[in-house]
Amino acid sequence: MNFPGQTIISNTKYLMDEITKLIHINLDKQWMAKGWMQKENGEVAENIHPLINVAFEAHQDINNFIKTNTLGITPAIWELSELAIKINNLKRNNVKGLQDRLNNLISFDYSLYLNARYEIQIAGMLLSKSHKIEFIEECETETPDILAISGTDKCEIECKYKDPAEDQLDYIKSIYNNTQTARKQFSKNCPGIIMVDIAKDKYDEYQIERERLLMEIERALRNSSSISGIILTSKVSIEEDGDLVYRHRAGGVLNQKPRHQMPNWLKRNLINV
Repeated sequence: MNFPGQTIISNTKYLMDEITKLIHINLDKQWMAKGWMQKENGEVAENIHPLINVAFEAHQDINNFIKTNTLGITPAIWELSELAIKINNLKRNNVKGLQDRLNNLISFDYSLYLNARYEIQIAGMLLSKSHKIEFIEECETETPDILAISGTDKCEIECKYKDPAEDQLDYIKSIYNNTQTARKQFSKNCPGIIMVDIAKDKYDEYQIERERLLMEIERALRNSSSISGIILTSKVSIEEDGDLVYRHRAGGVLNQKPRHQMPNWLKRNLINV
């Protein structure tokens, strides 16, 4: 299955306000200022936190648009604005466990950034669909990442971000290993969903990777009744009418014999992430 989603931003003032609120209110301002100064002093990107690199690049892109009296969305602006909109909304709604994810997002351990970003992306999307969201507290024993609630229904969600630098064979193997780890993390009292982000920004690359992964996922689900379904997602760029359009893609497999069926409200909403 293939489900298109698209981010359309027509109000640039709203976008700038959301980015400003993220950087100056909802993140550690001193942390950002210190990294920003390092960037301005010429420190190489590898020694700077990835979020500061993105924010600095987005700032330069926006300034270029202002100078040339043009308008556009670059990968850096897209990443930063999406994070800003979702974090600000999660903050406004006092989502339980958000601060732990924000701490991971700006941690000195840069490896935590991509996983935290993905968890925030999924939680923010579900919140925007009017579902109640909680980030499950991290503890010594591994647990899923998110609890999604709709009425009296609950669903546990485990988020996995795949590093594009991974060897392809290890990449496929790690997906299977993730499913076997995650099925032990679920409480088994409600549906359990695994979300896997594919780090491919080109649509053709995403399609090829998705087909390979779906075969491995189907094998994993045959042995895992505690997993209700596995959803693959990716941010991709597609050329349309001479412009690059940035979209989210999602597709996946439902377990044919799960302990708990994926609820309809999740089937409807896990398509625009």
